[in-house]
Amino acid sequence: MKKLTKFGIITMSVFALNLVSQSVVQAEETNSEPANVSVTLGITNSTDAENTSSVDNMVAPAPTSDTSLKSDEEDANASSHKTEEISTNSEGTTVGKEGSTCPPGTSTGSVPGASCEPDGSNIIDEGGYVNIEGLPAHFSEDGKSVVYNYTVAFKGMHSSDEGQTVRDIRIRIPEISGAKADFTLIGTRDANGNPVDVNVPMKERSYNEYRESTDEGEIVPTSEELAAGKKPSVVNMKEYEDSAFDPDYYGYYEAYNDRVSTYAVSSKTLRSTALRVSVTVPLEEAKKIKYLPIDVRFAWKCSQEGGIGSYEEGCQSLEEYHQIQPYYQDSNGKLTYGALANPSLVDDNYVQNDHLIRSVSNQNTHITPNNGDWRTIPHDVNINPETFFNYVKIFTLKANPAVKYYASEFEDMADQDVSTLHYGDVVVDYVIKGTNQSIKETYKDTPLTSIYGSDGKLVTYNTGENTDERPSSITVDGQKYNLVGVSSTSAPETGELKEGTTHVIYEYEKEPDPKPTQIQNQLQIRNQLRIQNQLQIRN
Repeated sequence: MKKLTKFGIITMSVFALNLVSQSVVQAEETNSEPANVSVTLGITNSTDAENTSSVDNMVAPAPTSDTSLKSDEEDANASSHKTEEISTNSEGTTVGKEGSTCPPGTSTGSVPGASCEPDGSNIIDEGGYVNIEGLPAHFSEDGKSVVYNYTVAFKGMHSSDEGQTVRDIRIRIPEISGAKADFTLIGTRDANGNPVDVNVPMKERSYNEYRESTDEGEIVPTSEELAAGKKPSVVNMKEYEDSAFDPDYYGYYEAYNDRVSTYAVSSKTLRSTALRVSVTVPLEEAKKIKYLPIDVRFAWKCSQEGGIGSYEEGCQSLEEYHQIQPYYQDSNGKLTYGALANPSLVDDNYVQNDHLIRSVSNQNTHITPNNGDWRTIPHDVNINPETFFNYVKIFTLKANPAVKYYASEFEDMADQDVSTLHYGDVVVDYVIKGTNQSIKETYKDTPLTSIYGSDGKLVTYNTGENTDERPSSITVDGQKYNLVGVSSTSAPETGELKEGTTHVIYEYEKEPDPKPTQIQNQLQIRNQLRIQNQLQIRN
C-alpha cells in the first residue's frame, strides 16, 4: 500500500471505487433516456432525446491506469476558436407553446405543452480529437532494422469558462524485443493559434524525471517557445506501470495477460498538434509481423487547461469508462490489449489499403479516417451508438447551456492505425530472343529491401546504368549474342519498386556466321595476291 499511496492512487475494492466515482460524476451528470444516434460512413444523424447517466457506463480503472501523474497548476491561455467551428444548433431564445418562452439554450421542441429542455446549442463541434495516420515502413540505413512510422495529431476538448478540458494523450506501442521508439514534433501552434510546421526531436523522459521536473517539457511548446529554446519531450510511463506490479500486490500483475509500452504528452493550445512516431524493430522481429499497430487516446478529464492530469489535482481518469479503455477482458478473466500487444495477430481482416478498418484491441474503439493533414482531424465513422464513447452524452454537457463546450458527439477521443512494411527486389535475366533459354546467370540489380524510403517515397531502380546490368553482347561457348532489347513480358528497365520481385528480361540474338560465297571470294583474292607476289619475286 505504501508505494501506491505515495503516487496518490486510490486503492480500494471495485465496489468502493465505483461508489467514489459515482459521487464525483453525479455532481455533473443527470439521468435520462439514451440518445438515438446513427452514423454511417461519416454521415451523421442525431436525434438526441437527452443524455444517459455516465454512472451506468463506468467501471473501475485498470490497475495500471496512470492515475498518479503530477498536477500542472498553471492555467492555459484561452485559445481562439477555429474559423471552421460548427455549432450543432442555433443559439438564442426559443419560443415554445403560445405565450411561453424558454431560456437561451433550451427548447420545448415540437411537443405542445412540453417543458423547456436543453437544445444542444452550447455544443460547438470543431471536428475530431485524435487521428493516427500510419506511414510506410522502411529499412534502416544498415539494413538490420525496420522503421515503422506514424503521424499522430491530437486536440484537447475545452469549454468557454475554461472549467472543463480533456487534454493529455497516451501513446501505446507493442512491446517488442530490441525495439525503440522515437518521437519528433512536426506540428505546433503560434501564440495566435496558427498552425506551424516544425521538425524538432522530442526528448524521452522517465516517469521519475517527469515528476521531478519543473519545465513542463511534456507540454508541447508553441513556435515562439521553440524559438526561445524550449525542448519538447514525452514521458515514458514504464516506471509508473512497473510500480503497479509491486510484489506486495501480485494480484495487479495477475490481472493482465500482456503489456504495452506507454508514453504521455500534452498540449495547451487546445488545437491540433502533431508528432511523428517512429518505432525501430530488429529485422528478425519484423519478419514475424505484417502490420505494426499503435494506439493513441486521451486520458484525463480535468477542470484546468494544460498539462498532464492526475487524481491529485482533481481530474478524472477516462479509463473509468469501459468504452474508452484500450484493453478488454479475455476469456480467462484477465485484461488484454489483444493484437495491440501481439502484432503478429493483425492480419488482412483488420486492414484495408494499409490502414486499420477496425480496432485491434477493445472493439469499442472507433477508427478515425485519414486526411493527410494534421491541422484538421476528421470525425469517426461507422459509429455504433451502443458502444461509442460519446463524451457529450456521458458528461451531459447539453444540460449546462450557460457554458459552451467545444466538443464532438462523433469522436471517441481515441484512434489506432498500422504502419506496413512492403518488401521488393529487382532481378535481371538474359535470354535468347523468342525463348526462355538463359545465356547468362541472373543479375541481382536491387537486393530485397523496403519499397519505400525514409522520405516516404517509393524507391526507384534502373537496370541500364552500366554494362554489368545491360551488356551489349554476351559470348557463350565461342558464340556471340547481341542485345536486341527488352522482352515483351519484361518489367520496364527503370521505374519504382513494387512489392515482390520486379523481373527485367533482356533478349539477345546470335551473331550470324559469314556467308559461304563471301568466304570463297576472300580466299580467291588472297590466293591471287599470293601468286602475283611470287611472280614479282622471280622476275
